[in-house]
Amino acid sequence: MPGGMDSRDRCHGAETWISNQALGERVLRKFFVVASGIVSIAFLLLAATSVQANDNPFDNLETPEPAVVFGTVWGQTLAQDGTGFYNDVFRDLVSAGDGAVDYKLMPYRRARSQFLVGQTACLYPSARSVLTTGGHDSGQKLIETNALFTAAEHLFAPAGTAPPASLADLKGKTVAVPTGSIMTRLLKDAGARLISVHDETAKAQMLITGRVDMMSGMLPNEHLIFKSLDTRMASYDRDFSLIEAGVAIVCHDTSANRAFIAQLNERIDMLQADAAFQDLLASAGLKQAPYAGAADLNNIAPAAGAKLRFAHPGRRVPFSNIR
Repeated sequence: MPGGMDSRDRCHGAETWISNQALGERVLRKFFVVASGIVSIAFLLLAATSVQANDNPFDNLETPEPAVVFGTVWGQTLAQDGTGFYNDVFRDLVSAGDGAVDYKLMPYRRARSQFLVGQTACLYPSARSVLTTGGHDSGQKLIETNALFTAAEHLFAPAGTAPPASLADLKGKTVAVPTGSIMTRLLKDAGARLISVHDETAKAQMLITGRVDMMSGMLPNEHLIFKSLDTRMASYDRDFSLIEAGVAIVCHDTSANRAFIAQLNERIDMLQADAAFQDLLASAGLKQAPYAGAADLNNIAPAAGAKLRFAHPGRRVPFSNIR
């Protein structure tokens, strides 16, 4: 039939339509299978995330800030590079690498300034009594650890000469004192010319070379300084000390620092019973000794009794950076 479709064409068309319909159904089935798989994986991932979150319920809590301790660099006895006896003691006192303490070494005056301004930090080595007597506390509430040992401030004369036995012996003399220390305040009315020196070794060298008549310094650190200079120890009167105070870590009174101080005190108690730590102190010249008293300006001396302090005369000794 012209222009028409015979029966064979119609059959072929029907077969083609059926084939296309079957192909479409197969595609749809595959699509639904794939889509179902994706949805299942998504649910599994969500479930896993939920389980991990439940396994650690403290993930969203704030991590406590580490305690900030300013180390008062004053030369070789507590050096900027982390060497020196005080740095060694601090490492024994505070576990390294636990993130609980941020130990910042800086020159003494800057460390003290940062400490007083910050209102939340700590200062090491120091003593609350020294800061208070020196007028550095500015009415702030300060707390401190138990003392590690007792340090004493003396006046020193060149080796082989008579040391001062009272403040009257300073009149007309030139005396080197640590820059920014309490000694400037304590000696201001003694009739001496005071010269501030930034470095403890330089201060000792000024005495040795005769640039000053006397110098103030802490025991037992001055023994360590003079030993390092390979020279005779300067003269001093053992019965005339200006300051005696326990070496400690001083902090601003905050709840976090109270907890920090409590932990340090526990550690100090442990160290005092630790044979290796006691050997370290003993090799540096510190041992339990009766308190002998101090003259004149020593109104901040600790109470009488046995103290862990420098033993005369000397073996190698530690030092104090209390200023």
